[in-house]
Amino acid sequence: MSEQEINKRRCIQYLAKECTEEERITFEIDLLFDEALKGEYDSYSLLWKAYPTNRELYLQAKQQTKKKKQGNAFFIRVACSILFMIGSLLTSYLLFEPHVPPAQAEYLIYTNVAGSRKTVTLADGSVVLLNGQARLQFTQNDSLRLAWLEGEAFFDVVKNVQKKFVVKHEDLEVEVIGTQFSVNTWGQEKQVALLSGKVLAKLGNGEQLYLKPNEQLLWNTNLGEVKRVKSDVDQQLSWRHDQLVFDNLPMVQALEQINQFYGVSFVIHDPVLAQKRITGVFDQPSVEAFIQALTFIANCTITSNNNHYLIEPYAHYSLSEKQP
Repeated sequence: MSEQEINKRRCIQYLAKECTEEERITFEIDLLFDEALKGEYDSYSLLWKAYPTNRELYLQAKQQTKKKKQGNAFFIRVACSILFMIGSLLTSYLLFEPHVPPAQAEYLIYTNVAGSRKTVTLADGSVVLLNGQARLQFTQNDSLRLAWLEGEAFFDVVKNVQKKFVVKHEDLEVEVIGTQFSVNTWGQEKQVALLSGKVLAKLGNGEQLYLKPNEQLLWNTNLGEVKRVKSDVDQQLSWRHDQLVFDNLPMVQALEQINQFYGVSFVIHDPVLAQKRITGVFDQPSVEAFIQALTFIANCTITSNNNHYLIEPYAHYSLSEKQP
C-alpha cells in the first residue's frame, strides 16, 4: 500500500471517528509535521461536511421501502447517484487541487557530523547526546514534548508528569516521563536500550512493549522480528564517553558500532575473520590508534582508501613462497 493510500485511509477513519483514542492522538501529532498527510486531510475535510446529508437521503429512502416500494426504489437510486457524484467530485478534487502547505509547528533542529558526539540541551532542560550524523527535531506544547530522531541518540529526560516526552522515528514511538535511554534508527534493526527508568515502545505493527533498566528492544523491520533482551546497556552506550567496548563480540557485529563511532566504512569479506571475536576497551582512540590495536588483537591487516578500510586475514608466507 502506497503512502498516499495509507494517508487517505487514516484521514477517512479520523473524519468518520472510527479510529481508537491512540490512533486519534497519533494522527493529530503527525498532522503537525507531515505535509503530505496534512494536505490529504485538508482536502477531505472540505467536502466531508456534504457527505452526511447525502448519506441521510440514502438511509431515509431505505427506511421507506415498506410504504412505497417502487417509488422508493427510484429514490434510492437517486440517492446512490448523488453519493456517487460526491465521491467522483472528491476524487477529482484530490487529484487536481494543489495541496496547500500546512502551517509549521515551531521546533528546533539539532544535527551532528560524522564520527563525533554532540551534547544538546532541549528547551525543557532534557539533555540529548547525538551520535555521528544524528538529526533531532524538538517541539513542545502544554501537554507534550515531541522529538523526531534520525540516527542514534542518548536521552536524559527531565521528569514532568504533566507533559509526557515522546521520541518518534517513522513507525517507532518511544514514550517516557523521566528516564535515561537510547534510540538507534540506523540500519534494518531499530534499537531502544534503557539505562534507567521505564519506557513504552510502540511499534507500527501494533505491538507495545515496556522496557525495564538493562533491557533492549530489537526490531528488524524487514523480517518483522521483535525481541526484548537483557543487555549491559551502560557498556553498550560506551560511545557516550568516547569509548568503544567489546566483550567477546564477533567482528562483523562490532563493525556497525565502529563505523558509527568513526564515521567511516570498515568492511570484512573473509567469512572466518568476520566471526572472529574481539574483546577490549578502546578509550578515546584516533582511527589510526584503533587500527593499530585492532590489527594486533585480531591478527589482521587493514588497508585504506580514503575513508574506506578493508580488514583482511594476516597473510603468513614461508621463505620458499617469498623466493622467486
